[in-house]
Amino acid sequence: MTKRFASLLKMALCSLCLCGSIAFVFPAQAQGDCGIVNSINFPVSRDQFHIMQDFGAPSFRYQGRYHTGEDYYGGRGTSFGQPVSAIADGRVTYSAPTGWGRDGGVLIIEHTFPDGSVYYSMYGHMASTDAHPFPQKFACVKAGDVVGTVGDVRPAPHVHLEVRSNNPDTPGAGYSTDPPTEIGDLQPTKFILDWQAWLSPAHKWHLQLPSDQRPIAPPFVLNDGSMLVLTSDRIRFSSPDGRVLWRIILPQPAVGITAYDLHPIVVYADGTMQIINLDATLGDHWTTHVNLDSAPLSVGDLLVFHTPDNTLVAISADRRSVTWQLANIPPFVQATVTPNIIGLLTEDNTLISVSAQGQLINTTPLSDTPFMTSAQDGNLLVYAQNTLSEIDPSGTWAKVSENLTGDSASSTWTSTADGSRYFLAGGTSPNLTATDYQGKTLWQVPLTDVTGHAQLFSKDKALVLMTTDGDLISLQAATGTICNQLHIYGDRRSSLWSDFGADGILRVGLADQILGLDWKTFVGNCG
Repeated sequence: MTKRFASLLKMALCSLCLCGSIAFVFPAQAQGDCGIVNSINFPVSRDQFHIMQDFGAPSFRYQGRYHTGEDYYGGRGTSFGQPVSAIADGRVTYSAPTGWGRDGGVLIIEHTFPDGSVYYSMYGHMASTDAHPFPQKFACVKAGDVVGTVGDVRPAPHVHLEVRSNNPDTPGAGYSTDPPTEIGDLQPTKFILDWQAWLSPAHKWHLQLPSDQRPIAPPFVLNDGSMLVLTSDRIRFSSPDGRVLWRIILPQPAVGITAYDLHPIVVYADGTMQIINLDATLGDHWTTHVNLDSAPLSVGDLLVFHTPDNTLVAISADRRSVTWQLANIPPFVQATVTPNIIGLLTEDNTLISVSAQGQLINTTPLSDTPFMTSAQDGNLLVYAQNTLSEIDPSGTWAKVSENLTGDSASSTWTSTADGSRYFLAGGTSPNLTATDYQGKTLWQVPLTDVTGHAQLFSKDKALVLMTTDGDLISLQAATGTICNQLHIYGDRRSSLWSDFGADGILRVGLADQILGLDWKTFVGNCG
């Protein structure tokens, strides 16, 4: 290095720092750490704004290309100029009031989450105003900070929200020839709702399945809290804290996971059963010589399946032979097993009740979709046509309560050992009512935001309500006080599942994920 070059370099360095205590200053480093996300919300109020064009929707205006975000519109004459907020703490990586030309400005914010993951939220069709100017590039923003306003853009003022895993400094076109999930974009509503639940103090872990995959049978929980989860083509084994340790791609379609002789086994659609070793291998296998098309129902020590030729078959306790079979049973979409009765609901809302010994009890057409659960005496409780009824092993229907209000498909019921009964009346005005063993009303709580098919259970003086639309609520059984309320992105195609382990973790299956919640934190003062 020449003396002249060294002198010039020293002068350049001193222009960026105080000579004698050299500290290199670059824009990204100057901003430093903008914090870890500890809360997240939508950029506009969802009470006023609704999605005008959804994530992944093909657009006829853009040759069928896919929409890479969600467009939020507040209604005629009410959207333009409304403030838009940062969804979470983060660092601005792109800020351009004319980033989309005549279609408005674009802002991108980088967010770092507690698990170390980094995502980017993008806000398009924005305007930078004197009252609400765009933050500068590399600036830190906090959740809820106003970062601009809804611009006056075509076809109507709205804000375009994207969530990305890449592209921190390019606005993009808002549309893609490839499906958005294949280029690193995520569904914003799902992302925000899920992270709201994951940031809850009750959340311990979650196991999220790949996009649009759901368990095809209830997870199989081992004694230590680890789980085997079956999806369409593979088995995942997770640790007690929800980490996927290994995967097995199955050689053929499967319908469920069960146990035999203390070993988990996978049940294939061709009737083959095979031991699952916990070292990620498959062990011995044998066949029952029966084709199957449903997940197994545990009836005592038997497994009951539906077959493609519309037969209900019970496989023996040793998992090798047929114990009984019942012909002419159409496919069912819902099943409830009680100590006395198997209740099956067909696609046309016909309720078929079968004894545990495989005898047909009765077949009852219903005018609406019911919910079914077990009565304390082991009979089958059915709510349909505004009436809660109990079916005994002789097939007799006895009314438990009538003139109830509530859409039966989204209603549910449970009881406790002291005879208290809890009924969620679903529909347009859902509410939860508690009555004593004589039918006297103890309390009633409106649950206006609860939607979807529901399930209700009680434990430790607390009630837990969960729905396929992603609601998860704990209430005090004695008063109906809500102690905790979480909401994830739901999926009405999914089944509801829960399990409480010796480790004090409530495992809940909702949509495409399994949540592990600390029970004491989740129920709070309810328990």
